[in-house]
Amino acid sequence: MMNLAKGLVIASLVLLIIYGIDEAASRSMGDGGDREAGFLPLNAMVRGLAFGGSAIALSIAAFFIAREVSTFVWIMLIVNGILIAAGGAIAGSAPVTGLGALVIALGVIKRFRDAKIARMA
Repeated sequence: MMNLAKGLVIASLVLLIIYGIDEAASRSMGDGGDREAGFLPLNAMVRGLAFGGSAIALSIAAFFIAREVSTFVWIMLIVNGILIAAGGAIAGSAPVTGLGALVIALGVIKRFRDAKIARMA
């Protein structure tokens, strides 16, 4: 199960990177360009749900799947949460920023849960 959790946090990170690059491309179009269009042929809402929403869901799933001690998973949860929260702050979306904070909190919980498991072993 640990490999699945690692795969989920990596997939989440990849989705966040693609989403961030596409959003940056759409914002760099300037006043004359179509701000809805990045390099992906999706509007902003679909892009956010498909890439951002999926990344959040994958991160949360990884937290619940990761039962064994894994430094990699809790670090990646925190990194993904930071990216989500930063994207939400840049977009001015409090709910997205809050979801980023939730993913960060899950990473911190995973870290302390791992430390407790390690002490018991």
